[in-house]
Amino acid sequence: MSQHATEETVADLWAECPEEARQAAERVVGSPANWQLMRRGSHGTAKWHVSGPGTQQVVVKAGTGQAADVVAREITALAYMQAAGITATGYGNDAQGLTGLTSDYTAWLVRPWLTGLTTWSAFQAVRDGHHPDVTDYKRALTAAVDLCTAVGGLHQHGWVHGDLQPHHSVHMANTRTVQLLGCTWAWAPELAPSPAYTGGLVHLLSPELAAAAESPTRPVITSKSADVYALAASLWWSATGDWPLNYRAAAIDPTAHTAAGLRRMIAARRLKISTTSTWPQLTELLREVLTADAVQRPTAFQLAQSLRRLM
Repeated sequence: MSQHATEETVADLWAECPEEARQAAERVVGSPANWQLMRRGSHGTAKWHVSGPGTQQVVVKAGTGQAADVVAREITALAYMQAAGITATGYGNDAQGLTGLTSDYTAWLVRPWLTGLTTWSAFQAVRDGHHPDVTDYKRALTAAVDLCTAVGGLHQHGWVHGDLQPHHSVHMANTRTVQLLGCTWAWAPELAPSPAYTGGLVHLLSPELAAAAESPTRPVITSKSADVYALAASLWWSATGDWPLNYRAAAIDPTAHTAAGLRRMIAARRLKISTTSTWPQLTELLREVLTADAVQRPTAFQLAQSLRRLM
């Protein structure tokens, strides 16, 4: 466990990790196992990085009660995508389980620990601004192209991710493949959207998805076009370290508003796209995507091709 977790937190979180999940993880990593609490998820899920004397490491995610619904939805989405042959979400064999039959049931998921840079990390040298060189820009652009290509492949199979973020995409070491994490809200014709979905990280939401999330209609149905907006917003954030939405110009402190309040502002188009001096070639290309109407946005594959031209 993380040394930063309090004893009370550790006890509470251990209670949410079923014995079956602990055993499944430790069968892979060996014993004694080191359990490091990574974070408490926004929907109440708990997540651990587990290592041991073996060569493999895993991630364990668990949730109890309402949080179990979130983990169970991810289990279902991953199973459907694996059956569809989607490689961008098909990393490794996994163990997963659903226990209990009441409102207190627990769901758990064990997945391989992935080795590689996230998109966010691939942009670090550019974002930090400490005299990045040609290699730094090439690394960032390659990551951007590969991420867009992975999302394009997902879309080609008829799936929408629904919560793309630069911290949730891992660029596998020594390959040009990307694994997309955070697939809880993914949907396709064979798996209906979740009624609990509200659009993902609010700062990366397209105006039309923000409007759908704030409407009374459920489920909220996102689209491939909204995924492309989130792609462009994620790359902007990765390159600049700031949200693409210009909260400052609108005299808005985003931390002082609820997600629902920010979604209403985005839906009403009260927030313009920021201006920046960081990497003008890239940010101007992304601005075109972020300001386009949904029907005029490029596909993920088209965005990848536009990014290649900057290399």
